[in-house]
Amino acid sequence: MTSDRFESLPINADLKRGITQAMGYETMTKVQSATIPVSLTGVDILAKAKTGTGKTLAFLIPCVERALRSPRRAGGISVLIISPTRELAQQIHDEAALATRFMGMRLQCIFGGTNIKADLRKLSDATPDILVATPGRLNDHLENQTLARQLAGLSALVLDEADQLLEMGFRPAIEAALRNLPPPSARQTLLFSATMPQDVRAISRIAMRPDFELVDTVGEEESTHEHVPQSAVVTTMEHGVPQLLLLLRRAVHDADGAHKIIVFFTTARLTQFHAELCNAMGMPVLEIHSRKSQSQRTKVSDQFRNGSGLIMFTSDVTARGMDYPDVTSVIQVGIPSDKAQYIHRLGRTARAGKGGRGVLLLCDFEAAFLREVSDLPVVREEPAGDAQLQALLPRVNEAILRLPDTTKITAYQANLGFLNSNLKRLGWNKDQLVSVANDWACTVMNLSEPPALEAKTVGKMGLKGVAGLRISGRDGASGGGGG
Repeated sequence: MTSDRFESLPINADLKRGITQAMGYETMTKVQSATIPVSLTGVDILAKAKTGTGKTLAFLIPCVERALRSPRRAGGISVLIISPTRELAQQIHDEAALATRFMGMRLQCIFGGTNIKADLRKLSDATPDILVATPGRLNDHLENQTLARQLAGLSALVLDEADQLLEMGFRPAIEAALRNLPPPSARQTLLFSATMPQDVRAISRIAMRPDFELVDTVGEEESTHEHVPQSAVVTTMEHGVPQLLLLLRRAVHDADGAHKIIVFFTTARLTQFHAELCNAMGMPVLEIHSRKSQSQRTKVSDQFRNGSGLIMFTSDVTARGMDYPDVTSVIQVGIPSDKAQYIHRLGRTARAGKGGRGVLLLCDFEAAFLREVSDLPVVREEPAGDAQLQALLPRVNEAILRLPDTTKITAYQANLGFLNSNLKRLGWNKDQLVSVANDWACTVMNLSEPPALEAKTVGKMGLKGVAGLRISGRDGASGGGGG
């Protein structure tokens, strides 16, 4: 399990209630944490995930959410889930029934070996919102135009256990079913498979939009952390950006110009801030995170995947499990959510027998995280000397002055929100949190005072009344939102 909570997802309240109350789940599995936030953006997903890792909820949640947001055709089915066996189909149906218990959604499961006329009567009497089917029985019904018409407004399609579907000889049945469904451009498609043989990739090209994202929750990271050189650098808040620049220079130098570096940040807005800062300083970096449009993310992802001599700044939401070959270094800036996330990020390098290196850059107040990875071969590395770091600060500060105010405001808010979610791990109270976040705004972003926040934002963070926060509209303060 991860520390990511279902409660934090931007989904329907009754769906959350079904997950937490009817199913009894509070935190997400690794597969759910890696796929759900990406799927909720509406992009098609090709997910590599083992059986027994929480896959069912990983695709159910985004499908139900999409169905709620899409205008439903009268008498139409919103979600179709294709499963290789009747047992798995029934299991998916039962889990979906629990998850949607408080939502009034209709579900139906159809598979071979049962009375097809009984299926038809049920489909006609009360069209389901979610239909779970095995491929053979699905095609039996598609020969009857009633089901084809009911699927004409489909908003989401799931192919579960895709490798097993194909191994069992269902490719012709799947291709026939796809011909009777709305085109990929008119729906979201989620394809889950434990392995990625060529025929799975071939089906994905037929079933999915061309800009689908591959999310690998199996990968090679399970062993990467055992053999890849890893170091941790602990520095002061003031020296964080200069230290990052020096680490990047070293990573570029060590790869002799053939570098391919991924830098992970804790939030989308902090990714944006550091990317804009580096670009303003003449160090070109690519930027990918959830605040970018899908077309922008696809373009950057393809550029990094197919290129060399590149640096990409990213947040976890859009990069977890992505398949990028030949990554020479992974740098993680800020405290990871847990040991599993640290290992998973590290697994982006040293793939397919290639070399690689991992560096963790922490502020001094985050150093306790090193105890969480004490059983890993992470070597404590001394930060650069003060003189070297201080020499970079004038250039850093000059570049920060050229950044848009909105970039700084949203970065401050995002940093405050991230640290707020880690109060217990950091051992802080809320006064200490605000003090550190304000110091960061003034020390790192060189602001004369912390940005103002909207009162409702402060309330959502549970920080109402905490000294040191500036509220928009009070005493002439003004501020903006971010995340």
